[in-house]
Amino acid sequence: MKRAMLIYNPAARHAPNVEQLRAAAASVDGWQITLRPTEHAKHATALAATAAAEGLDAVIACGGDGTVNEVANGLAGSSTALAVVRGGTANVWAKEIGVPKDATKALRLLSEGEVRPIDLGRAGERHFVLMAGVGFDAAVVREIGPVAKRRVGAAAFVVSGLRKAIGHRSVEAELTADDASISGELYWMLLGNSRSYGGVLNVTGRARIDDGRLQMYLLRRGGLLRLLWLLPWVVLGRHYQRPHAVSRDVAALEVRTPGLPVQIDGEYAGETPLRFAIVPQALRVIVPRGLKTPLFRDNHS
Repeated sequence: MKRAMLIYNPAARHAPNVEQLRAAAASVDGWQITLRPTEHAKHATALAATAAAEGLDAVIACGGDGTVNEVANGLAGSSTALAVVRGGTANVWAKEIGVPKDATKALRLLSEGEVRPIDLGRAGERHFVLMAGVGFDAAVVREIGPVAKRRVGAAAFVVSGLRKAIGHRSVEAELTADDASISGELYWMLLGNSRSYGGVLNVTGRARIDDGRLQMYLLRRGGLLRLLWLLPWVVLGRHYQRPHAVSRDVAALEVRTPGLPVQIDGEYAGETPLRFAIVPQALRVIVPRGLKTPLFRDNHS
């Protein structure tokens, strides 16, 4: 009998209720699954770290990408695998790897899926699964509180984003990527460990989650009109060589300029100065067996 802990956020938007989770957990043959609710910020990290220390086979994160991030931070460097049940405002990681929306089907991946190692990004001392942002999008995230996210969902980001796009300005920033200076104007910088941004656009569409690199996309200048102009190029995957844009793969990047807002996996994470880096093969994840996606290098094709 394998053991797992299912960590769920009771306040998560669109998450299954406790009775549904218990029923889904009971349907998985060969697994003993214990349910644990989160009680405060970063509680999921502590719960996951305890599960890893006790040698559990898996921890299931039920919530949005913020919950997934917290659990990943508790499991980083351990042999305990991360699984996901969809819930919360956004489920970008679940969408990236094709986790079924139904909780019962998602949990059956414990026995029917497969385990793969992935890289994690690191911002200071905190890991991220999907991406980190500096500047514009972090300023958007910073002003959205948990109540607005729970009540309004993704619309809160759209409204705040439109408002910030009008007033947000570029700043002169000191940046070093793999020991090479890329200092200059910074409106928005994204460091992608995965491809999808918000589950909608592949801003860092060349990123691979197991290649030991982060894909950097740096926009020197922005504003509402410029962002709207850029949008169709992103859809076409031709935004990398646009004016005022810089894109490259990096193993480490340092932002020395103080006071720039930072977000990781869609959650506000403080301000710069900060060093970002990739941590290769830092997390084991459970994905559908035979998963075919350009997110992984070999694509299992």
